[in-house]
Amino acid sequence: MISRLYRSILCGAFLLAGSSAVSAQQNSEQTTENGADWFNRMAVALTELNFEASLVHAHGDQIEPYQWLQGNDPDAGSAELLIQMNGPDFRILRVDDRVAHFNTSASNYALKSDSITAILPAAFAEPFERLSHSYQVTVGGGARVLGRNAQHIRILSRDSQRYSYSLWIDRKHGMPLKVIMLNQSGDVVEQVQLTSLSVRETAPEIMTEIKNIEMPPMLEDLRVKRPTQYDAHPRWAPQGFRLLSQQSHTLVLDSTPVDHYLFSDGLAEYSVYVAELTEGMETDLALSSSQTLFSKRYNNFLVTVVGQVPLAMAQRIATEVK
Repeated sequence: MISRLYRSILCGAFLLAGSSAVSAQQNSEQTTENGADWFNRMAVALTELNFEASLVHAHGDQIEPYQWLQGNDPDAGSAELLIQMNGPDFRILRVDDRVAHFNTSASNYALKSDSITAILPAAFAEPFERLSHSYQVTVGGGARVLGRNAQHIRILSRDSQRYSYSLWIDRKHGMPLKVIMLNQSGDVVEQVQLTSLSVRETAPEIMTEIKNIEMPPMLEDLRVKRPTQYDAHPRWAPQGFRLLSQQSHTLVLDSTPVDHYLFSDGLAEYSVYVAELTEGMETDLALSSSQTLFSKRYNNFLVTVVGQVPLAMAQRIATEVK
């Protein structure tokens, strides 16, 4: 059973994201260019389209249905809404660059961001060029998804040491219709499937109304670099990952003081937590899924790595905390 410390770490981490072969006649440069074009078309759709959609998000043994809406107006700005349809009422609302989380079973809060990242990575709404240092994109064949003609593309790491993605993109509008995250063995660890999609000329009517909702208080910016309190800190990061923030704070659920480090390669993110070892802490834990969790003891500290990285990479990151 996972301790309160690990539940708190996972909670903190979430606050802070088979294919057809390419034609033999296409050379690698042309394939990359075509794949990047499709990716960029998706990025434009995710930021500029007006739409209403329903989707299913599957990860681990959980299958969660959502309703997803977005509206853009040249004068009124942009708004996006994601509603979880099962369980406690949970909604995420983005108005321009402010994202609010509304949850009946927890405190509401807001973060500064220009996208909702609970379902799709923020990088999917940005040009592929920002990922090209660590990833390559290849274009596959066509398929029918949700009754629509779709284009299949694959996003692969250049070092084969991190997760990959298969995406099916609506040929007409550029919207992602199906997204699969795969581990290094090709096993599916997470997937998103749209079950309905309606693209509109104007913003859905509800988007005008929700922009008047009072937003909860803003949390302190999590992506800052401040001095940490412990001597032990990460000495190694996988190629392509860079440090986005470092700071000392207290975990929400059990008030444990920790040093927190956040790294990203543009698509995947992982966190490193360093806490003083106390009686009752679990010192060895390894869970592998779309969000890997690995911990180990180092002298008088507990080092925990959690994020969208393979278990072997998380182990190396934790071992290199010195």
